[in-house]
Amino acid sequence: MFFHRREIDSLTQWLNRSDRKPIIIRGARQVGKSTLVRLCAEKCQKKLIEIDFEKNPEYVEIFKSQDPKTILMMLGSLLNQDIQASSIILFLDEIQKTPEILQTLRYFYENMPELPVIAAGSLLDFALQDLHFSMPVGRIEYLYLGPLNFEDFLNATGKPQLLNFIRNYTTGQAIPAPIHKALLACIKTYFIVGGLPQAVAHYAQNNNFNDIERIKKSLLISYQEDFAKYASIAEQNRLRLIFNKIPRMLGEKFKYSHIDPEQKSTILKSALQQLHLARLIHLVYHTDANGLPLGAEINEKNFKTYFLDVGLVVSALDLTVLNFEDDIDFSLVNSGKIAEQFVAQELLQLRELYEPPVLYYWMREQKSAHAELDFVIPFQGGIIPIEVKAGGHGTLKSLHYFLHEKHLNLGVRFCSALPSFNRTTVQVNQLPLNFKLLSLPFYLVSQVHRLLAATKD
Repeated sequence: MFFHRREIDSLTQWLNRSDRKPIIIRGARQVGKSTLVRLCAEKCQKKLIEIDFEKNPEYVEIFKSQDPKTILMMLGSLLNQDIQASSIILFLDEIQKTPEILQTLRYFYENMPELPVIAAGSLLDFALQDLHFSMPVGRIEYLYLGPLNFEDFLNATGKPQLLNFIRNYTTGQAIPAPIHKALLACIKTYFIVGGLPQAVAHYAQNNNFNDIERIKKSLLISYQEDFAKYASIAEQNRLRLIFNKIPRMLGEKFKYSHIDPEQKSTILKSALQQLHLARLIHLVYHTDANGLPLGAEINEKNFKTYFLDVGLVVSALDLTVLNFEDDIDFSLVNSGKIAEQFVAQELLQLRELYEPPVLYYWMREQKSAHAELDFVIPFQGGIIPIEVKAGGHGTLKSLHYFLHEKHLNLGVRFCSALPSFNRTTVQVNQLPLNFKLLSLPFYLVSQVHRLLAATKD
């Protein structure tokens, strides 16, 4: 089953650009890289020439030529096709198997710019890290692909009117209780199904959860089976250990002793970085957040971890549909960490697709005034602090501390309550803090930039 996702539009725009460069799609296994390319070719009515180097490693011989015309001629002979550069898309899949071909991309850019070339690979980041040659800098571009976000999930599961409501919601607009309840129900469904295309497609076709758990558990196993592709037997055991513990450590300051107090942190750190390279987990670093860019003031010793996909988290924790009954409070599901995983996942996709997905948080560890803010994001030259409250209420002391310390006056809360935008005053260190709070339900996380802009009008 094929369904629309926002990245198709970005890839289509790339295809139609006059300054187009060969593009490399980066992302974890099973996020839909190959399907995305096929959908783009279908939408743009381009013939797709797809070369899978995992299935046909011998094709690497054809790409040893530095002449694109010779490469296309040999491909045409091998495939028994008339290949015209202006009417096709050349898709080089599983390119991590033959990373030396990446050098060839520069010749397509320099000598045959009319031919759109796309490369992808499920473990490409490992190949890029271990290259023994320089990449063709300035002659390629990237597109980073993750799971389907919530908006694309609504579209895929036949909820276009609810999607339209979200995209057209304006600050201050009253949301009728039935619509609010329906959207929260969709959020809970997304928590269970997640955003990996295989699970979403099955749910969209069958509209039930009967096989969703089997699909997700199978994906969790297949990710672990992949460890053998980039790690020794001893390393594989450490990867499994961390992989299986991360869902239970969501949103917590990461401590290697919580993984295994008997193993050296340097060894565990290496395994953690491998999972990060495989894009199975995200590392969210602490930043002092005194200015932009936020990454300029990170402390690499202080970080939190989040998983690739919220649906996989639910399965890894052995939660069932019964844990997400209509009347249950989000804060009761794994102490609200599922909601925090969802928000992290959505925020990681609030960027241009050519930008690597990064996210930060802030904390202060003073004994008398400890504070930890779930996330901080850049916005229009400033910094926005974000708190996640799984229920509809909760204190915002850390947000207050951050606003006071950084001399800011606007914060965001994501929760299950109806949206609101209020100006209020609180006491911080016996001083008044005047600030504005934009409170949004979980189904509006993807619209936070647009709604923040509206608060400044």
